[in-house]
Amino acid sequence: MEAEREKAEQIARKIVREVESLSEHRQRCYALSKKMVRLKDEMIAEIFAVIARGSRNKEPIFQIGYRIISDIAMISHYLGLRKLSGVYSVARAKNYAEVVRMMSRIPPWRIPGTNEELEDKELKEKTLGERKSLARTRDRDLINRLVHDQNPTVAYIFLQNPILTVKEVVKMSSKRPTNPQVLSQVYKNLKWISYYPVKKALVNNPYCPTQLALSLMHYLLEQDLEDIADNEVLHPRIQEAAWDLVMEKRNARQGGGKE
Repeated sequence: MEAEREKAEQIARKIVREVESLSEHRQRCYALSKKMVRLKDEMIAEIFAVIARGSRNKEPIFQIGYRIISDIAMISHYLGLRKLSGVYSVARAKNYAEVVRMMSRIPPWRIPGTNEELEDKELKEKTLGERKSLARTRDRDLINRLVHDQNPTVAYIFLQNPILTVKEVVKMSSKRPTNPQVLSQVYKNLKWISYYPVKKALVNNPYCPTQLALSLMHYLLEQDLEDIADNEVLHPRIQEAAWDLVMEKRNARQGGGKE
């Protein structure tokens, strides 16, 4: 068992180092998946567990790796659903709670209603091409209005805007109601997802894809996890996972945590 874990850690460090130089999240997911596709399900589950544990312990290389593997939708696209299903079964059998939590495919708890007004009325009247162009604006007033745009392509471009600040991205991540795909764009942005307030805002948003929220939770502080566990606006699975993490942290402090 120990030898298998050591081998998994060696492989994990090697493949993450090989893909971290890629600048796009999608490229990283593709490259990492191609490096794992020929591995056995048991080894991939072990690698996922090593990365999740290392990320929780704030090891930079594994934090990078975790941001890649936690995009389960994209990883499954490249690895294949059958392969990933096998990995999930192994993780459940071995009781790798962090991996099972990360791989949970649960729809968002909330989705916008058809009668809800989600966007800036003036911007909504513009064509998609016009809004994509405006997403590159340097006008601060437009920036504050584009935070509400519900098109994921516009959101992708908007998040590249050099004058954007954490304040606007947190506002974008906190918006309710909103399009879950817009929140996914925030999650996939390597720059903005590194900020703690952005992670916290996404987890606390009931419109955030549940799997993404679950994958971000082990980055959060204990007090924030306690608040999430008590937040009945959120998916019950998120509340439950938050409480599990609180108990893990408490047990670890008391010397009862298991690595």
